Amino acid sequence: MSHVTQARRLLLNLVLLLLLVGLGGMAWWYSQQPEPQAETLLSLTRADITRVTITRELGREKPDIIRLEREGERWRMLEPKQVEANATRVSQLFTLLDESVAASYESEGKDLSQYGLTLGEVSIAFNDEVLQFGIENPVSRKRYVLHAGKIKLVSEAVYGLLTGEATALVANKLVPEGRSVKTVWLPEGFNTKAAGLLQNWQSADALRVEVYEGGTSKGKIILTLDDASRLEFELLSTQGELILANIATRLRYVLADAQWINLLPIN
Repeated sequence: MSHVTQARRLLLNLVLLLLLVGLGGMAWWYSQQPEPQAETLLSLTRADITRVTITRELGREKPDIIRLEREGERWRMLEPKQVEANATRVSQLFTLLDESVAASYESEGKDLSQYGLTLGEVSIAFNDEVLQFGIENPVSRKRYVLHAGKIKLVSEAVYGLLTGEATALVANKLVPEGRSVKTVWLPEGFNTKAAGLLQNWQSADALRVEVYEGGTSKGKIILTLDDASRLEFELLSTQGELILANIATRLRYVLADAQWINLLPIN
């Protein structure tokens, strides 16, 4: 083999080596670059939010309004009831903050009716940032949302909650968080001295909460709390699901029938 051939081969190998080093360096450089972040529906964080307002039936003179407000680490409903809010459901509302935007259009000059946004059925405001909900896109099944002059197409899992009963946003626990049950008074025939009774009432959790529209009381239940306040419930059912009505808030709590023995032990 001639010296010229060997030199050419060495030169070729050197070029290939430099090419590989260069490609490897480029690959490493690209791997260190931050991935572009997808646009999200809102730039707010959960820590930023102190007020949530849901407005339904936007075309009415007096629309239906649900107002929630943060008190420390907990959320409270101010309208239509003044009660503790359901923390799990409030967290579900906050999933909107993280939803990525599949498409975004300027709303100016657009026919909003084709997106269901002329008036819309419902809107939600996180502090002062208002999201108005339109219809679903029939192909992608994503929903049109009007925000800050733009029509945004997003996935979401809260529309049913926003348009459903307001009581779905009421806490299911009978005793407010942070309060302790000190005494329990039960109707005649039930054992107020049963072991574990105070703790059972402390942790009582309803399957669902509904608006109380009246009913025949089978007796009164009174819970005295550590701040000297009282919770008074009317016993509405005598079999099947345990149903209690809080007359002060006009709410009824439906508990599983298995709760009978824990909350209303018989003498």
